[in-house]
Amino acid sequence: MIKWFIEMNFSTLIILLYMSVFLLINSIFSKTTNRVFANSLVLTVIEMTAYCAELWTAGFDKPTNLRILFSAIGYSVRPIIVYLFVKLLLRDKKLSKRSRFLIIIPIVLNMLIAFSAFFTDIAYSYDSSNKFVRGPLGFSTHIVCVFYLIIMMILTVKKFCSKDYSEGLLIVLIVLVNVTAMIMESFLGMHGEIRSAYSLSIVLYFSFFCIENFKRDALTGARNRHCFYIDSEKHKSDISAVVSVDLNNLKTINDVQGHAKGDEAICATVNAIEKAIKKGGTLYRTGGDEFMIICLRTPESTVEKMLEEIRSRMKETPYTCALGAAFVSSESFDQICARADAEMYKDKQRCKSQANTRQ
Repeated sequence: MIKWFIEMNFSTLIILLYMSVFLLINSIFSKTTNRVFANSLVLTVIEMTAYCAELWTAGFDKPTNLRILFSAIGYSVRPIIVYLFVKLLLRDKKLSKRSRFLIIIPIVLNMLIAFSAFFTDIAYSYDSSNKFVRGPLGFSTHIVCVFYLIIMMILTVKKFCSKDYSEGLLIVLIVLVNVTAMIMESFLGMHGEIRSAYSLSIVLYFSFFCIENFKRDALTGARNRHCFYIDSEKHKSDISAVVSVDLNNLKTINDVQGHAKGDEAICATVNAIEKAIKKGGTLYRTGGDEFMIICLRTPESTVEKMLEEIRSRMKETPYTCALGAAFVSSESFDQICARADAEMYKDKQRCKSQANTRQ
């Protein structure tokens, strides 16, 4: 039995083992994120064990409650694993208790349907020769999984709208792989595809989190300085302009109000800029209060409008920033950045002059 179990699930077991080690040595993500990944691994092991145990009991001469139990566990766990992907997608959202409750109702209903096999054949049953018979609600597990996959696609569309293409494309791939696996198992008589799809999706999503953590600034979530230089080289043929941004009076804010207030000012600046950035623009935090925007294939008029919108959105905050843009010519990227910095410092001087005039 153990040998058969290992032979049938060896690749999945290795994937889950590697992932478990990564989680044990990982100290990058929040406890909540790590817990979601850990739960997904545990549930995948439970589903895998229940599925194999159900196949073992399928070899009995007559149906038993043990087979019903293993089937019910497997059917109950599968949608929860997909739900955890939704939870990862919603990691930055503050959901109300009502919303959190509503989103898990399908899981509860599916569990009730799955375990109803002990006293009714509405979901599934086994005939006298222990053959599986699907009932009217026999596809409830698949329906609930598809429900959560649809939610994932809706959230993905929102990510595309907010220009978060990398995670959006990853989710599209995860959805397609899992839908294909469900079709292969449900209609083509294959075994183990869904489990492989789950485990590989978990590892892929975790890898994405690691890469994003490497690329992102911890405080603001904007891309960091290292990513700035990587992207400048990667997209050098498409860069049309570079914008330099500097938050005004950060030192004064830190000295007078404390560094916590300084962090608030930095985050408020990033939030204002990201709302104003047009399609093709990407924000990077390159220093304490210094930011750069790389614009790809963006017309000069669009860049100018973007600068005006940044200024307008900054007026909604207690802070101000200096801006400077440099459009691409025959110079090197470093020279273009230097010109953007020079324009930004000119703007900073204008800001100081205006402040002195008002005083």
